Amino acid sequence: MSSNFRQFFGSGFGMADDVPDFYVEACEEAPSRLAARANETYRAFRDEFARHLSESSYPPHSAGESQWTTDEWLRNVWYDAFGPEPAPDDPYPVPAEQWGRRRITDYMVHAVRRTPELSSPGAPAWLEARGLTFADVAAGVEWSATAGGVAFRPAPEGWLERLNDLTARGLRAEQPGER
Repeated sequence: MSSNFRQFFGSGFGMADDVPDFYVEACEEAPSRLAARANETYRAFRDEFARHLSESSYPPHSAGESQWTTDEWLRNVWYDAFGPEPAPDDPYPVPAEQWGRRRITDYMVHAVRRTPELSSPGAPAWLEARGLTFADVAAGVEWSATAGGVAFRPAPEGWLERLNDLTARGLRAEQPGER
């Protein structure tokens, strides 16, 4: 993991639970950072982020978390920061129709309220870029609350074999419980 990745990820994207405002700000700044011609370091960060998803190479934060849960969380962060298109080469993209309806992200929880006036200033543009409405997200949050909280998809068949192959090819480090 490069220092460039650690710097960008650690200064906002990895902080949703501790400092939600930093997370929201990082998500809202992502489009303009990518558009800035001189911001090669940010594009390198996004490219490395995509590789971590493709290779399942961002390790879980603790031994109690699985690589699958970590990858699903990263898919949420990718969606929040970079929009509805899955990361390049993501082997298990989230179906588009699930976002904001059955799949709730940290940005949706911390920045989107029932109306624009109650939401983060960047929420209307964020929703528009993803083809969502305030009502979509409100219904998704309500569904999530009645379903017992935000849940990730179960790991698909063949997922562990794929991890073992990526590990054997040296693209990722084996994590506890993967054998």
